[in-house]
Amino acid sequence: MYKEMIMQDGIVIDENGAFIPKNLFGQSDLILGELTQAGVIAQTRAKPKAKIRRVEMPDRSLEMQWIAEHRKEYAGQWVALDRDRLLSHGTDAREVFAIARNSGVEAPFFAHLEAEDELPFGGW
Repeated sequence: MYKEMIMQDGIVIDENGAFIPKNLFGQSDLILGELTQAGVIAQTRAKPKAKIRRVEMPDRSLEMQWIAEHRKEYAGQWVALDRDRLLSHGTDAREVFAIARNSGVEAPFFAHLEAEDELPFGGW
């Protein structure tokens, strides 16, 4: 395999792999260049940068208002809402989700309603 090679930036290459000194962390262009030059890795084409697309968060104020007004009626149940309209509810989450998805609403809001006086579950 490789004989031990020490690159000028302190990168050590041997049969076990490459040792990258901590002072080079974050300098991926330099590291890749050194390893390519040493023949350890094949030169690769640069990947095009992904386009960043801003996505607006939906306004869920109507759903929050509906929950505040109807929490007692549906305590212990899953609810699916489209703004201030109840799409489905029940104790079986899968069933509630399926009914809501079949309603034709693109992005229903799902929530499990606890009783107001119930402490939240924190895990085991």
